[in-house]
Amino acid sequence: MENMKGVCRAKPRWHIRPLFLDRELHGHYHCFARELQLYNSALYFNFMRMTSTTFEELVILVSPKLQRNPIRKDILSVGEILTATLRYLASGESMVSIMYSFRIGKATITKIIYECCTVLWDTLYKKVLLKPIRSNWVQVAKQFYEQWQIPNCCGALDGKHVVHQAFANSGSTNFNYKGSHSTVLLALCDANYYFTMVDIGSPGRCSDGGIFKECTLGKAILEKKIDFPEPIQIDSANGKIPYYIIADEAFPLMENIMRPYPGRGKAHLPIRESVFNYR
Repeated sequence: MENMKGVCRAKPRWHIRPLFLDRELHGHYHCFARELQLYNSALYFNFMRMTSTTFEELVILVSPKLQRNPIRKDILSVGEILTATLRYLASGESMVSIMYSFRIGKATITKIIYECCTVLWDTLYKKVLLKPIRSNWVQVAKQFYEQWQIPNCCGALDGKHVVHQAFANSGSTNFNYKGSHSTVLLALCDANYYFTMVDIGSPGRCSDGGIFKECTLGKAILEKKIDFPEPIQIDSANGKIPYYIIADEAFPLMENIMRPYPGRGKAHLPIRESVFNYR
């Protein structure tokens, strides 16, 4: 300890990097995003993947959990935190790229994106995802019939590989058949492409069918724990038809899961089966 007393530690060169001092003049939120919001709504939608009205509503919803104590003049606003997070999610850019464009430190960017994503989920999942009750399923089925001419359909199911860098010490756990590392989003959506139920987090090496059998969403459908409406008669020729979801060939054919006829896209399929597969 006595020897350590004489050691002089190097003083930090700066409290804030010079690049970040002009954040309010040249950062994406204060400069570019604000300009688009005021003068070009189409480009703003392309930049943020939402309208400025939706963005302001979202700011109000997440403010109670993201608001910073204004003890310094350069404190990050809720709008700035949300804009950086949404841009990261919408563009797929690295956090380093977001750091430079928004002029916010890398450690801060990493922290606020993680925090904001958590707040977005906790705030929105009950508002956005469907409450699985019969009246809601009937409404979804009505939309499918009106827009896609499919009767009794309660949703369309598929998996999406969200590509990312390999996690540390993960080996081939997330290595998928496309040759990249990913985590799978399994989602059920309505006739307007809005998610109604989701399962997130399965490793990319797993197939859609395998994930479906093991995840909570899949088990609920397979074990008929989801409260679909009772079968109804859709015409005078076919009798009562159960309510079901539609999926591709990776999923099993069951009473409440409908999939295409095999040989989709081949010329030898009869016209009725080709039309069914198209729908």
